[in-house]
Amino acid sequence: MGFARYLMSAGAATIVDIAFVQLLLASGFASTPVLYAGAIALGALCGMAVNFTASRRFVFARDSRAAHHQLASFFLVSLSTLLLRLVVAFTLVGVLALPVFGWIGQLPLAAPYERAAHLGAVGLVMIYSYFAHKHISFAGGILAFLANKGAVRP
Repeated sequence: MGFARYLMSAGAATIVDIAFVQLLLASGFASTPVLYAGAIALGALCGMAVNFTASRRFVFARDSRAAHHQLASFFLVSLSTLLLRLVVAFTLVGVLALPVFGWIGQLPLAAPYERAAHLGAVGLVMIYSYFAHKHISFAGGILAFLANKGAVRP
């Protein structure tokens, strides 16, 4: 049940994220790799706000920490998710540039490879995001996670 609720929460956040990024890409915002990364980061921040609010309220049980401590953990996990998404997106842009995917470049869209790579990266990183938020953001934070794994003493 938790993963299904997370999919709904993350789904709403993903719609916000994707809509924002796709709008930026459609308007030519991906003309350089830095702008492409910036578009992904801006979309992730918008989605993160939606995801934190919905996850805290509907998905994960609250731990004993104050909301701002959960938000700090959530932000750090989301930052790792964003970095992973950037790596995956740029890797997918390279893969999609291979001749076998040449048809993507023929689509009547601005930045077709970047748009497809962004969608693929969002999907591939979602499962990591769920488990990281479940075990870190809403389960006592990174120190509690490491303590449970025997890496640090509480």
